[in-house]
Amino acid sequence: MKAVSEGHGQTARMINGAEAMAIGFELAGVRIAYTYPITPQAEVMETFSRSNRIVTIQGDSEYSVLAGAQGVVWAGERCAVATASQGLVLMSEVLWEVAGNRLPIVMGVFNRALKGPGWCLGAQQNDTLFIRDTGWLQFYCETAQEILDLILIGFRVAETICLPVLVAGDGFYLSHETEEVLIPDEKAAAEFVGERMRCEAPMPDPQADYGGLMPPPKYFRAYQRMHHDVRRAAAVFDSAAQEFATRFGRHYGRISPLYTEDAETVVVSAGTICGTIREVVEQRRERGECVGMVKLHAFRPFPAEALREALGNARRVIVIDRNLAPGLGGIFASEIRLALHARGVPATVYSFIAGLGGSDVPPGLIESALDYAGEQADPPDTLFLLDTGIEA
Repeated sequence: MKAVSEGHGQTARMINGAEAMAIGFELAGVRIAYTYPITPQAEVMETFSRSNRIVTIQGDSEYSVLAGAQGVVWAGERCAVATASQGLVLMSEVLWEVAGNRLPIVMGVFNRALKGPGWCLGAQQNDTLFIRDTGWLQFYCETAQEILDLILIGFRVAETICLPVLVAGDGFYLSHETEEVLIPDEKAAAEFVGERMRCEAPMPDPQADYGGLMPPPKYFRAYQRMHHDVRRAAAVFDSAAQEFATRFGRHYGRISPLYTEDAETVVVSAGTICGTIREVVEQRRERGECVGMVKLHAFRPFPAEALREALGNARRVIVIDRNLAPGLGGIFASEIRLALHARGVPATVYSFIAGLGGSDVPPGLIESALDYAGEQADPPDTLFLLDTGIEA
C-alpha cells in the first residue's frame, strides 16, 4: 500500500474498509485473531494473514470463533474478531455470555442481509441490530476512516467500561471500496489505546458460579449493573473521542449533526447512506432551504439526549433505515420516535425504509423523501423508498 500523503504524524494510504478494520486491530495491540471466512468479511482475514504480528486462528464455525476469543480475553489478551450476517447470528448464544461476563471484546462486522426468503449478499443492518439488547455497545461507520478510528476508540471504551463493542460498516460499500485513510503512527496509537485493562468480574462475589446456576437475585443485580454501565458508556465514549481528536485531529460524537440549528427538516441515518444525504442537504442549503442532517455513530448507548438537543427545533424528522423490523418499521426510527415524543419534542417523525439487500440509495430517493415530508403532515408509521416511488 503506497503512501500518498502525510499529516498529523499519520500516513495516508489507499485501502478498503476491510484492510482498515484489520489495521485498526493491529494498531490496538491485538496479536491474536479468531476468524472464520464469510462474505464480505473475508478480506479482513486475508489482511490478518499477511501480518507478521497477528496469529490467526480459524475456528470451525463462528460459534467457536467467539467462544475461543472469549477464552483469549479471559486470559488477559486482546483478541480480534470479525464477521457478517449469518456468522453473527451463529454467534448469538455466545454474544450474551460475552456481555454478561463483562469481557471487553471488540468485534468488527460488515453488515449484510440475512438469509430468508433467499440468500442476499448486499448491505443491510438487521444482522447487528438483532443483537441490540445483548449488552454489546454498537458503533456505526460511514467511511473506512471511521472503521479504523472507531476500532481504536472501541478498545478504550470496552476496557474502561468492561463491556464488548461492535464496530459496524455496510458490506461491500465499505468492505471492498478503496479510499484514502489516515493511519496513525504505531506508537501514538498504542499510547492512545493504552495497556490492556483488567476488568472486574460481573458480580464481585467469591461464591459466584460463572457458567453455572445463578440465584435470581444475583442475576437480577448483574443485569441492573449492566444497564447502568451501558448508559455510563456514553461519557466514556465522549472522553475517549475527545482525546482521540486531540491526538489525531478527527472528532467523533455519538451523533454528528449538520445544520440542525435552523433546520425545519432534519434527515437522520447511519452508515454509508449518510454520504448521499449530506450531498442532498448541501445542495438544498445552497437553494436556501432550511434542512439539516444527523449521522448516528452510537446506537448503544442510545444517544437520546443528544438527539433531543439536535432535533429540538425541527418540525420534521426523516429517519432513513437500512433495516426493517417487520410489523414495526425502521429500528432506528422507532427508537428515535420514542426518545423525542417521550420528552415532548413535537417534531413529526417520518420513517423511511431504503436500501434493503444492498439496493442503491441514490440522491433522487433522498430528494423524494424530503419532498414527501414537505407535502404530507400526517404520514403512515412506515414508508418504503423504492425506485418506482414511495409506498406505504
